[in-house]
Amino acid sequence: FLADEVNRVEMHNRRDGQNGSLARGFFIWNSEVGDATMGIGMFLFDYACSNRIIWGVEQFKEVRLRHTMSAPERFVEEVAPILTAYSQASALPIEQTIAAAQQAKIDTDLDTFLKNRKFTMSESTAIKAAHMREEGRPIETLWDATTAVTAAAKTIRNQNDCVAMERKGGALLDLADF
Repeated sequence: FLADEVNRVEMHNRRDGQNGSLARGFFIWNSEVGDATMGIGMFLFDYACSNRIIWGVEQFKEVRLRHTMSAPERFVEEVAPILTAYSQASALPIEQTIAAAQQAKIDTDLDTFLKNRKFTMSESTAIKAAHMREEGRPIETLWDATTAVTAAAKTIRNQNDCVAMERKGGALLDLADF
């Protein structure tokens, strides 16, 4: 896990009407015995504590490679350029996506909106409750839904389930048009 917590992405109306910022981070994994994938997960986040728990993950994206004999070479050829580009990329597209998500009202029934994005009814209930707890108001925008998923994911004890929910939450930002 590596992060750039110095060059943060500034954003307006981060939480409860207050400005804030997000750091960029990524982690790389590999299976020692070759029974899983190797890959990289890239994301924005609020902060990471000393034991490297990452809080407030947003825009989680990942690249996975199947374990084959050529996987190490493919990692260097395919993933290394993505990682380099990610580390050097302008924050403007991220800021534009967040601003668009903050403006994008959810015009349909929230439960239907979440169900159509593969959230279960119990997850939807947890997402709505997490947003009320942290923001003190119902979910209204695409950004609200994204941050609510992140807030709900923080309550999940199993790390794999937590990351799976954060991935679904990060996919919500793909709906933002700018």
